[in-house]
Amino acid sequence: MKITHMTVESTKGWANIARREVAGKVVIGIRGDGAAGIFDLNVDTRDERSQQYAAARLQRELDGYHGTAGDVADYLRAIQNFAE
Repeated sequence: MKITHMTVESTKGWANIARREVAGKVVIGIRGDGAAGIFDLNVDTRDERSQQYAAARLQRELDGYHGTAGDVADYLRAIQNFAE
């Protein structure tokens, strides 16, 4: 089973997370409307730092503040559902 699409909501916004193939590699595409407005992120499923950055950005956008490691970890788990 593969998860291909997920919607995440928080107090300040929402984001759609989707798995897609771009130029022969799997990419996680994130598009949402957060505290600072509409945002887009592309995440390489094989790059942990890219996943960490995306989780931190997603947390900031959807919660409206810089969270702690525990806050970001929840978003990281959602992103990791899409990794190969």
